[in-house]
Amino acid sequence: MAVVNRWYQILQLLVTRKQMTTTELEQKLSISRQTIRSSIKALNEELTDIAEIKQKDHMYQLNVKNFERFEEVMVGDLKKTSDFNSANKRIAFMLKRLIESNDFIAMDELSEELGVSRGTTANDTKEMKRLVRFFNVKVSGTPNRGMRIYGSEFDLRLLYIYHVQDYFADDFLPSEILQLVDQIAQVGQVSKMYTALLKKTIATVIKRIEGGYLLETMPHDYINYVRSYEGIERLMYRLELAFGITLSENEKSFICFPLSLSSNQLKSIQDENEKELKVRFEQMMAHIHNALVVDLDEKSLFVDMKYHLMYLFNRLLFHFEIQDLFYGEIENQYPFAYELAKVGMARLEKELNRKAPAVEVSYLALYFELAIRKQTDKAVQKEIAIVCSTGKGTALIIQRQIEKVVGTEIKITHFSEEEYKQQDLNQYFAVFSTIPLKNVKSSTPVVHITNLFNTEWLRDEWERVNEIRSRSFENITFRFTKLDFTKSYNENLKEMVQKLTQEDIVDTQFESRVFEREEKHTTIYEAGVAFPHTINKKSEQIILSLGVFPQETLKTSSGKVELIILLAIPEALSEGDESELLKLYDFVFAFTTSKQLRKELRQLEDLSELKDWMNRRFLS
Repeated sequence: MAVVNRWYQILQLLVTRKQMTTTELEQKLSISRQTIRSSIKALNEELTDIAEIKQKDHMYQLNVKNFERFEEVMVGDLKKTSDFNSANKRIAFMLKRLIESNDFIAMDELSEELGVSRGTTANDTKEMKRLVRFFNVKVSGTPNRGMRIYGSEFDLRLLYIYHVQDYFADDFLPSEILQLVDQIAQVGQVSKMYTALLKKTIATVIKRIEGGYLLETMPHDYINYVRSYEGIERLMYRLELAFGITLSENEKSFICFPLSLSSNQLKSIQDENEKELKVRFEQMMAHIHNALVVDLDEKSLFVDMKYHLMYLFNRLLFHFEIQDLFYGEIENQYPFAYELAKVGMARLEKELNRKAPAVEVSYLALYFELAIRKQTDKAVQKEIAIVCSTGKGTALIIQRQIEKVVGTEIKITHFSEEEYKQQDLNQYFAVFSTIPLKNVKSSTPVVHITNLFNTEWLRDEWERVNEIRSRSFENITFRFTKLDFTKSYNENLKEMVQKLTQEDIVDTQFESRVFEREEKHTTIYEAGVAFPHTINKKSEQIILSLGVFPQETLKTSSGKVELIILLAIPEALSEGDESELLKLYDFVFAFTTSKQLRKELRQLEDLSELKDWMNRRFLS
């Protein structure tokens, strides 16, 4: 990992989590303790008078001294000061040369310009080729001619903005343009990150147009939510006047993309936009229903999810990756909601022809979790503020966790990173925040959300008891089968189904429905868990049949299989059954994230041991 990138990863972790142990940093960054110490020491030298990372009792903590300068650092300021000792800056330089020249460049020429050996340049080239693939761009070499970059103008611009521009200062934009951008950002309460991205985008568009590279097409699904805002129209006019150019509609739409990635007060969603969002939402839900049996209030879910989808689609189309506040915890805490999001995202990826980063699956899962476990008690007693930098979905899940601890007799108000600066947070009983806050009195209780799911400080013993009590499975029939790895997956699954048929607890068409679903969408997941499931018209009880491979893992074309969890779901579910089913989904998907649980299950001998294991593991 290059030094500057490591600095930013450390800063991002400490901004998000407030404080972390050395061991936690080792795990998140996959580097040694000594490297962490040396990196933090060097980073502190760079951040003099801006911020400082202190260590106390094996805990690292970030203290911000100058908030304005720190915001500039977090939008890429450190990258400009790096030199060619940084692999990332060398790669950025190589990309800059290739994109700007649009011709072959010899590796020896690049080595000479960088002042490094040909071997170093060759190694950097390998990393560069890996990087550009994410943008549907290709770098290839021709003997005696050198390397050349190939890609659409749209993709080359994004590659330049994200991986070149931070390392090389662009100072040619007139001050009046920069001031106008700042005014637009202030009116729309646009965060520093998106404001900086807008300035970089404008600079890139101007340079490409002046170089003769015009943008011919834009992604079909992209929606420019700020195109009708008066300030944007004024900005386009000023750009054309200042540089003597004419901006096409495609160029204008491209310039606006940073303001269409996240919530701001400039947005304007039209009826036709909402119809397009609804179509994609329905495609996603249809794909989920094809893979999983779940009953949600989809009308309410779309209302809650609509604005998130607006920005999600644009982020995917523009390869923009948002900050991950939870670092894998969503998948562990809400496995069923995460599985819904993962299956739904797979359909969106296909429709948009983009690969979604894991963080987007996590944030989408929050909306499914909210739909599954929505709280309805609106009683008010104390006022609490939540300051969150990553949108409504995150703020709502934070609210849910707080209410689980202190009860629902509170009034909670959400503020974005920019909104809170215009508020008096000192009037609130307490403030929960995902970011460092300024202008808050020391007497105002501020809870920096370092680990939203840490039971030691967020939940008391009463919550633990309630959680245990909520895990009972009173309306579920369990069955257990030892499977044979020498047989195929379908043969093993058929054996499990036939045992249920022989007991006369599933209807005669149950088997055909199971295999029809398997043909449409395999239920074998990455962790070695297969989860075939369908409607059962015979019984009013939920039936879970667990099949284990005790000796060796079954290998299939869809991946390995250690467990088969066959689920028969009553055709008509009562409210209590739905609650049981949702708890069961969480129980099932816990296996996908725990190798130890799967190992223990594979060692069981019969149904009696399964029930004892469940009582020991989940109900006691």
